[in-house]
Amino acid sequence: MKILNMTKYFVMFLSLAFVFQGCTEDDAAATDFNYATFETLTKNIEVAPGETLSTDVKVYVTQVSGADRTFNVVVDPTSTINMDYVTIPSTVTIPANSNFGTLTFETEGFDLDLSNARNIKLKLVEENGLYTGKTLQVNVREFCTLNKVTLSLILDRYGSETSWDIVDDNSGATVASGGPYTDGSTSALQPVRNFILCLPDGDYTFTIRDQYGDGMVTSATVVGSYILTANGTVVANRAGDFAFSRSHTFTLQ
Repeated sequence: MKILNMTKYFVMFLSLAFVFQGCTEDDAAATDFNYATFETLTKNIEVAPGETLSTDVKVYVTQVSGADRTFNVVVDPTSTINMDYVTIPSTVTIPANSNFGTLTFETEGFDLDLSNARNIKLKLVEENGLYTGKTLQVNVREFCTLNKVTLSLILDRYGSETSWDIVDDNSGATVASGGPYTDGSTSALQPVRNFILCLPDGDYTFTIRDQYGDGMVTSATVVGSYILTANGTVVANRAGDFAFSRSHTFTLQ
C-alpha cells in the first residue's frame, strides 16, 4: 500500500494510529475495484455411467451490492467434453449483500473415459467496468462403480519394445492391454503414463513384457518402472529390470 510504503521509507517516526488509518483507507479503495472470479482454476469431478452429477462452483466478487447482481458465463470452444451431455446456465447471480454466488451445472455420465479426462472450460464475461479472473477448467472422468485398478508406467527410451496386459484367470480373457509405445528421442526416461481400469470381482494376472529381452532398461542409470494398484492397495511397485516378462497376480472383491 502506498501510504505504508511512504511510512516505511520516509517517515518511520509517524504514530501507529496514522499507519492504521492509512491501511483502512487503502482497504476501502481496494473494494472499489470491480472484480469477479471463480473460487478455483481447476476442479476435478467423476460421473458414474448413465447418471447425472450436479456440481457447484462459487463465484466471488470484490464489491457487495444491496441488490442482486448477474454475470454472464460462457463455455470456451476449446473444451473437450461432449456438450450434449452438459447443462450450464448462461449466468450466475450474486445475491444482495453477499460477496459470492453459486454456479450450478449438471454433467451426464456419457461419452466419458476412466483414464483420460474430458474438460469444461468456463469463463466469466468482462463488461464495462467489470474485470474477471482466469478460466476455470473442470476435468471430468468416468466414475468406477466396480473395482478401480490403476497402472502408472514409466518407460525407458525404447517404448516400442514394451507391452502389458491383464488377464481374467477364470475365463482366460484379456480385459485390458497396452503397448507397444513410441520410442523417446533421447536416452532419458519417458513421461509417466497413467491408466485407470474398472473391473469386476475376480482373480487377475498382470504381465509386462519387453520384446528385446532387456526389460525397460536403457542403461544402468536409466531404468523404467511401474506401479499397479487395486482398490488403493499396491499390488506391485517395481523397477523395469526384468528380462522378457514379469507377472503379478491379484484378487478383486
